[in-house]
Amino acid sequence: MQRLTLFVMCLSLALAAGCRREVRATISGKVDYEGQPLNSGYVTFQVNNLVTRGGDIGKDGSYKVDGLPFGSAVVAIYVEGAPPPVPEGITPTAIPGTYEEKPVLIPRKFETLETSGITVQVAMPEQSFDIHLEKPQKKRR
Repeated sequence: MQRLTLFVMCLSLALAAGCRREVRATISGKVDYEGQPLNSGYVTFQVNNLVTRGGDIGKDGSYKVDGLPFGSAVVAIYVEGAPPPVPEGITPTAIPGTYEEKPVLIPRKFETLETSGITVQVAMPEQSFDIHLEKPQKKRR
């Protein structure tokens, strides 16, 4: 009977340890293009090719993304001008990101996870990561 009790206690401890909540990270920072802070847009992080989270870019280029697991992340930045006016009585669809009349535009290369070339290691619960975008170099023939 003591062995059964000991087995149940050990199993309970093992299950409790396995059910712990995973620690998630928050990454914040600023995004600029050629030294000029972005004034609108959306930043996306994809960690370990699985978890994708994002956040709005503020007027000062700042962003904050919560709930990221630890691991290797690929980052994409999306910027678009203000959406066209919506006719009265129609509700616009929710498109992530912030919009400005005169946005700081960036090359399309940075819009997708596959082509952006921006990576970061998510390794701390609170992490700072500033993103400095530069004009892509033209390929020589």
